Amino acid sequence: MRRLMILLPLMAVAAPVAAAGFNLPPRKPGQWEMKIQVDTAAMPPQIIRMCLDAETDKMLNDRFGGLAANMCTKQEQRTEGDSIILDSECALGQMQSSTHTVVTGDFNSAYTMKTTVHMSGQRDSPGAIDKVSPQGPDSQETTIEAKRVGECEASMKPGDIDLGSGRAMNVRDLPEPHIQ
Repeated sequence: MRRLMILLPLMAVAAPVAAAGFNLPPRKPGQWEMKIQVDTAAMPPQIIRMCLDAETDKMLNDRFGGLAANMCTKQEQRTEGDSIILDSECALGQMQSSTHTVVTGDFNSAYTMKTTVHMSGQRDSPGAIDKVSPQGPDSQETTIEAKRVGECEASMKPGDIDLGSGRAMNVRDLPEPHIQ
């Protein structure tokens, strides 16, 4: 369960290209702050801070892109006006999910990702991502508001991710993600 609680915010950090096949621009190097709000969470938004350079941004996306590629049978990207639309269908064990994401803004200064996920199937089966809450909702909306706040803080080096509450790590030290 502890691994899952760390993995989910990291997937949000990698969200700009969290699935192979999606071709979104890299984020501008520097200090980024992401506010993550989940509609079903009875808590305030989570704030994640990270210091990125071109190498660590790509590393984050590559690391989680492989995970999504193994789980997803559909990954489509299209542009509608100023928005990028991402649709995917994925499976984890006997649980299926359908995800629709709308990305607005740019990857140089600020962007917003609004994601709707619909889940079905047996969610308490071996390998189900939400074994920690098998009776949870069948749909969820998540909003990520990301903004570049300047150059990296002196206390952070490229790849450092501050998940809040004293939880910090560097993308270079992360193991390959595996959901069991």
